[in-house]
Amino acid sequence: MSTGPRIMHATVLVRGRRFKQMEVMTRKRTVKYICIHTESTSTMSVKPSREQLRAHFLRAAVPMIGFGFMDNTVMIQAGNAIDCTLGVRFGLSTLTAAAFGQVFSNAVSVIAGGTVEALALRMGLPSPGFTPMQKKLPVVKRTALLGSLFGVIFGCTLGLVNLFFIDADRSHTLKLQASLDNLPSEETYEVEATNAKRPDGTTLTIRGPDRDGLLTSMVSALNTAGCSVVELHASPRHRSSTDSIAIEDIFVVTDQKTKQPFEEDELPRLAKTLLDASTAAHKMKNEQPTNNE
Repeated sequence: MSTGPRIMHATVLVRGRRFKQMEVMTRKRTVKYICIHTESTSTMSVKPSREQLRAHFLRAAVPMIGFGFMDNTVMIQAGNAIDCTLGVRFGLSTLTAAAFGQVFSNAVSVIAGGTVEALALRMGLPSPGFTPMQKKLPVVKRTALLGSLFGVIFGCTLGLVNLFFIDADRSHTLKLQASLDNLPSEETYEVEATNAKRPDGTTLTIRGPDRDGLLTSMVSALNTAGCSVVELHASPRHRSSTDSIAIEDIFVVTDQKTKQPFEEDELPRLAKTLLDASTAAHKMKNEQPTNNE
């Protein structure tokens, strides 16, 4: 039979702290040793409650809602302003103007970021009350990430309401007008749209210089715009001021869905569609010699 000492371990709780009690038992006596350590029960890793996680999610989401709304608002408003001014002046695309708008948006976010966070704190949102150990738990970090992600998506979506307060077609109209202003007077087009001439259809009349592929481009554009071409009168004529050939084409169209003439408020859109098609065909014709070179 072995006569060596037997060592027994146990964990005891003394004044809120855990200690390991070690008993060394020999044949003659039992000696008790209390080891120093253990961890405090106040720092034990306890799983957060649903209420704590909900409060943590809310605190992460609310500031990001403000950031998202502010970011989209500045980008849309600044991008539209740039598109209607510098975009028209220098021929910038709408996508380029939107990129410049994003630059302004990011700059405003940096400047006003502290203000948004301060406003969110003043709302009196509930505190999750995490312990230092709970803050290190993966579930707490994931909750903060999901809250921030939800907040920024929801805020950016709210920022889309700015689209209801701007004229999205204004920049295109201004750019088209600017391109027409740069053309010589004998190379411009004019379009007339009316419902007064025909009871069974909308009459579109276009006058301007004749170009190869012009008629095909206009018919295709009208079909894409939802028009059914009922009649077409294409008649070239000589201008009195110059010897160049000009056209005066007359289209009688109806709505593809209703087979009826278009409403009066649709006439500007149809005229713009025809003008865009004629201008595009004119530019394509002018660019052909350059491409051939």
